Amino acid sequence: MTRRFARTGMMAVPLLLAFLTGNAGADTLSTIKEQGFARVGFSNLTPWGFVGESGELEGVEAALVGAFLESQGVKSMDGVLTQYVSLIPALQAGRFDLIGAGMQIRPERCKQIAFGDPEWISQQAFATLAGNPKQLSSLDDIIAKKARLGVVSGGAEREYAVLNGVPDDQIVVFPDLATVASGLRADRIDAVMFAAISIRGFVKTQNQGDLDMVSLTKQPVGKDGKPAIGYGAIGFRKGDDALIAAWNGWLREAKNSGELLRLLEPYGLESSDIAPADITAESLCASR
Repeated sequence: MTRRFARTGMMAVPLLLAFLTGNAGADTLSTIKEQGFARVGFSNLTPWGFVGESGELEGVEAALVGAFLESQGVKSMDGVLTQYVSLIPALQAGRFDLIGAGMQIRPERCKQIAFGDPEWISQQAFATLAGNPKQLSSLDDIIAKKARLGVVSGGAEREYAVLNGVPDDQIVVFPDLATVASGLRADRIDAVMFAAISIRGFVKTQNQGDLDMVSLTKQPVGKDGKPAIGYGAIGFRKGDDALIAAWNGWLREAKNSGELLRLLEPYGLESSDIAPADITAESLCASR
């Protein structure tokens, strides 16, 4: 699988021309097969999609999308790294054929885009400076100790924080986890909350020994009053039914055959991180 990508998040000229001159009315899956590549948006977020030591695009979603495309006879992927909050607008605008950023299936997002069935399941976790100086292990601690909580723009965590009573003046929004790390080190925040799988990868790739992952003693609750459990999936444009069906069919088989776990393990994910096969995007969008 050839993985070409633009590190700045800017559209490469050949990709823009392909979009402008593409076959009007052709479904996205057919277009991808005809042109021999897919345009995929990623956020620079470990373990989902990032630039590895070799300078190549790596990560969970890059590996899964690459394997799926190969199953469809497509040998190339044009990946673009961009800010998390920009992914959905860029998908809607036709800059990408699909997006892979460890994005959780959320009600507001279901109104904007379609999701494939979930690949992973995760609770929330904190990252703090090494030793967890303020001993923070729940949003209750954030509130009681008047600590500053970092969240990523466009993520579900700000909603969780507000729903669970964290005052706005204790919430600091960052464009991505890379800038959150700088915020922790500069004492702008005391903790960041994100999906535990992402926090695990975030702490590992920072690789300076000054950050810790903190498992929460009490999970935040969502709008339904139940502990907030995240289900992550690939995002598609609404109406791309053939592409979504092909992806879901591949994902279902990959779960059953063990291929999904094999693809995930190099990035630190385990069998317990894989979403159950009976949980679908349709059911999650309808019930959340």
